[in-house]
Amino acid sequence: MKTILFKSFSAVLILLIPLLNFAQAPPLGTAAGFVLFSTVGAVGNTGISQVTGNVGTNNGAITGFGNVNGVMQSAGGASAQCAADLLIACNLLNSAVPAFFPAPLLGNGQVLNAGVYAIPGAATLNLDLTLDAQGNSGAVFIFKIQGPFSTGANAKVRLVNGAQACNVFWKVEGLVSMAAGTTMRGTVIANNAAISMSTGDTLEGRALSTSGAVNVAGVMAYTPIGC
Repeated sequence: MKTILFKSFSAVLILLIPLLNFAQAPPLGTAAGFVLFSTVGAVGNTGISQVTGNVGTNNGAITGFGNVNGVMQSAGGASAQCAADLLIACNLLNSAVPAFFPAPLLGNGQVLNAGVYAIPGAATLNLDLTLDAQGNSGAVFIFKIQGPFSTGANAKVRLVNGAQACNVFWKVEGLVSMAAGTTMRGTVIANNAAISMSTGDTLEGRALSTSGAVNVAGVMAYTPIGC
């Protein structure tokens, strides 16, 4: 009898283990429609950028944008709701329990599977980082970085085997700085810090700040496709 019970318990435990490490995407609410946003801070562009998605700030100026395939929102009901939804998403990401603790230097050919990743300080991205969904289009990748996050020139986040940018989240406790030629995928949330994107950068996702300027210069940025 004990043997049967032990085997039954083991079978249940094996089934539950994947659930314990399963990352869940936070609901973004109205923030999902914004490609560039700051709750408190200016949002600016220099050069010729191609932007698809809403652009806004709840407390600051929007400057330098030409044609935007979206709506410009400044200090109104829509921006206030976005700010509230962004805070909820940020708190949910903050509470996600990490299962993996990579070195602060990401990339250089590194391949990561779905899950919650935590880095206790500043982090950088160099060359290629591949996110592998292993055939699961709902696979979620969460990166919790407890300091500034920067990318090297021409650094790239690659998605393979069903991975989607709408299921990738970067929650950063510091300045986010992307060097020229970076290809970033996922929703990037800078908590109480600025976000800067350089010439030739591509963002399939969102650049959102709870308090800090969001500046882009000659970039292509669009809200994620899928999900």
